[in-house]
Amino acid sequence: MLRKVLAAVAALVVAVAAVVFFNRAADAAAANITVTATQASNGTTTLTYRATVLKAGAIREVTMAIPAGTTGHVTSINGTVSSASSTVLRWRPSRTTNVAVGAKLAIPMYGLRLPAGGPWTLGFKTVGTTGVTLTSGAGVLQPLRTYTASVAVKATNPIPAQTTNLTYQSTVTKAGALGAVRMQLPTDSTGTLSTINGTLSFAGGYATWKPKAAINVAAGARLAIPVNGVQLSKYGGTMTLSVSATTSTGTVLSSGSGSISFIAPPAPMPVLEAAGFAATPAGCPDSWPTTSAENSKAGTDDWVIPTSMDGPLAAYLTEVSATCGDTVDLKVSSGSPVDVVAYRMGYYGGLGAREVWRQDDVPTVAQEAPTTGGTSVDGKPLRMTSAASWTKTLAIPVDNTWVPGTYLIKVSDGTYASYAPLTVRDDTGTKHDLLIQQANATWQAYNSYGGVSFYTGVDTGSGRLTFDRPYNEGQGSGQYLSLEQGLVFWAESKGLDVTYWTDNDLDQYGGQLSSRAGTIFLPGHDEYYSLRMRAALSQAIAKGVNVANLGANTAYRLITFTDDSRRAWDIDRYTDGYNSTTWRYQGDAYASQALLGADYICPVLGNTLTTGSSWMFTGVPTGTTLPGFIAGEVDYVWPDLYKQPGLSTIASGTGTCHSNGRGVPMHATAYTAPSGARVVNGSTFAYGCFLVRRCPSNWAVPAPDANSQKAVATIVGNITEWVSQGAIDVPADTTAATVRVAVPKHPLQTNTTQP
Repeated sequence: MLRKVLAAVAALVVAVAAVVFFNRAADAAAANITVTATQASNGTTTLTYRATVLKAGAIREVTMAIPAGTTGHVTSINGTVSSASSTVLRWRPSRTTNVAVGAKLAIPMYGLRLPAGGPWTLGFKTVGTTGVTLTSGAGVLQPLRTYTASVAVKATNPIPAQTTNLTYQSTVTKAGALGAVRMQLPTDSTGTLSTINGTLSFAGGYATWKPKAAINVAAGARLAIPVNGVQLSKYGGTMTLSVSATTSTGTVLSSGSGSISFIAPPAPMPVLEAAGFAATPAGCPDSWPTTSAENSKAGTDDWVIPTSMDGPLAAYLTEVSATCGDTVDLKVSSGSPVDVVAYRMGYYGGLGAREVWRQDDVPTVAQEAPTTGGTSVDGKPLRMTSAASWTKTLAIPVDNTWVPGTYLIKVSDGTYASYAPLTVRDDTGTKHDLLIQQANATWQAYNSYGGVSFYTGVDTGSGRLTFDRPYNEGQGSGQYLSLEQGLVFWAESKGLDVTYWTDNDLDQYGGQLSSRAGTIFLPGHDEYYSLRMRAALSQAIAKGVNVANLGANTAYRLITFTDDSRRAWDIDRYTDGYNSTTWRYQGDAYASQALLGADYICPVLGNTLTTGSSWMFTGVPTGTTLPGFIAGEVDYVWPDLYKQPGLSTIASGTGTCHSNGRGVPMHATAYTAPSGARVVNGSTFAYGCFLVRRCPSNWAVPAPDANSQKAVATIVGNITEWVSQGAIDVPADTTAATVRVAVPKHPLQTNTTQP
């Protein structure tokens, strides 16, 4: 029930028009009844009733209907207000008011609080002092129009690390005198900022705009405040920025927030010269046997080192890769005569290797312990562990019997044994269907032989790594046996036209990649990339080379080779710890997602992948489970990083991050570059080890069974055929190739940090 309220009455708004004669005593249509609502500054509603007078006379009273449920303290002007009922107000003029036919009445009612709902049809009646109805009818009241802040932030150039002009837009939700607009700036932005029609001040990541004089704004008015010259951070993403408009006394006229995306496109890379191939050395062939012809030769299982021979014997080579005509030095620490045998890794009827070269009873010495030390040019401790001072044990000639491929040099004194890995390139200029890369730079980062690795403590790990020492993983093979042998075994079992090189070769010969192969496979864990390596891969994609990254955490950390020998590389772990070692520390434009389709998120120990219905799983029933396939480290598509046009997720799953126990998504992706090159990101380490059913012993995964091996072989075949655009025809996997020898499983060192 409305309380009866008396109020002074000002003159009615009476606009006398020409006298109009009406044949009907009360023509509701001609009365033109309207009811409008406006919001007052105190939050109440004012209803204004308007009508046209149909009969002349002196007004006694006006009755007006209000919506049921209306409350408030009601007042008016030029008369008194009372409640005729719970839904009817009565207004009586405070003095005699004569109206003519056609006069316009306008009676405001202040202080109402309307219920929710509407519209409402409300009656209106004016009665004269003689009891005659002067006008009557009904009008429709629409619900009071309210406004939300509807904040929007626009940018002329929304690119991280660049300068942009921002416009902050907001709708006034409450009328008043505008005194200031406070706007949140993008995270870590800087610059010499300017605006128009006012002044700017800055504090705590906010810009405050003030007009030269207070501006009266009505509810519904749209504000647009420019902030020019904003220098964005190199890190972007989707940001939620707040805007608040107030009066000079602090009354809020509008408040809200809006989202804006600052997404960095791929960073430009230097152009690498596509240098020609050197002349074929004397005694070396102009072409090499096919993969099938090579694998038809007799294999052997003698290459395997049993765990009983693990021990102090260690060896390394003075080159990570070589080509026909080169000589590579071997350095061994034993003290006993050793047999040195070079095995080319492949299929060979399931035995996995073929003996290519050997030399027995080679004398050795017990070499001195490696040294750890060194200082950067600016005085930072490098903590590089090196065995460069070891004496040469043997020179190994790489001649025409060394068919290009991946090699393990087995060194044994009869009691202990170790490997030294070597990749032999095909430098004849022959273009192959497929090139498989070996991730030797990453092997070295995890190598702590004789001292420290990159990961040996946050404060004590190396800032420089050298290849002048043995590997302590994989019985001296680095991460080859754990993560990479499976791809080699699979490709050669299928007879594919495959060739090989290393990370170091990508840095040195990257400009030749499009001349060497139509498709490149990146292995399970290819984390450490120099600028030239990344530029080479980017340039190759732009030239139409297809890329299948059958791993995760690829091109994640930035290294710099110290000289043209590429025997050592530096990494900046001093600027901001582990953060400054990553490519993403250079800015979002350098995230590997822009290059490969997804980016590293977390280390995991082993979770089940359930197959879906994408082309990746053709030939594998939908819903097939692959226990432990989401393993090692995983990638996913970060929503605030650049996504290549047409990027699709071809497989997904969830892994448990072993650094914090939380579930994390895994996304395998695919896209086609403007050049036509196809790029697949496999987003898990497990492809290679599933192909030989031998995953690292410290992964919390079951040993892959024959069905899992067959399924993954089919998946890798599908990826190969899709990414190569049909140029590589993979024989059907009716029976997955099986390793006939027992190879020890060893622990694998992995990154336990998150980005």
